[in-house]
Amino acid sequence: MFCITSNNEEDTRQIAKTIASFFRPGDLVILDGELGAGKTYFVKGFSEGLQSADPVSSPTFSIANFYRTPFADILHIDLYRIATVDELNDLGLFDYFGQSIVLIEWGMKMADSFEDYLLVTFTIEDDNTRILTFDSHGAKYDMNELKNILKGDSLC
Repeated sequence: MFCITSNNEEDTRQIAKTIASFFRPGDLVILDGELGAGKTYFVKGFSEGLQSADPVSSPTFSIANFYRTPFADILHIDLYRIATVDELNDLGLFDYFGQSIVLIEWGMKMADSFEDYLLVTFTIEDDNTRILTFDSHGAKYDMNELKNILKGDSLC
């Protein structure tokens, strides 16, 4: 586990953009934090890092958005309005997990349903500053490699 400080929305985007190439289809990233903590800005930067031309927006009402990139599709899910794993399963989104990089906002409420995932927790320090904490659940993600990718940034 490690953390990094983001001093503004652009920092959050840049952090995500920097690490995006670390991920492959079948990878899962859960984004956890309060409303306004920067989860969607993170997805915007992640999408930019994989050279997507698709506009990124919060999927709060649509539940899921897909963004095409030259490397892999990104599946961006918001579970804020989804109450159970059965509800999520009924949407058919699990069919895309193996062929997409999946980023889930509000995913901690169903984290027990996933075997391996990277958790990024957003903690609001003040109006602009966020602490992003990265933690691997399962054996899939090499946290040392991820930390090295961010070398030179504001690691906590």
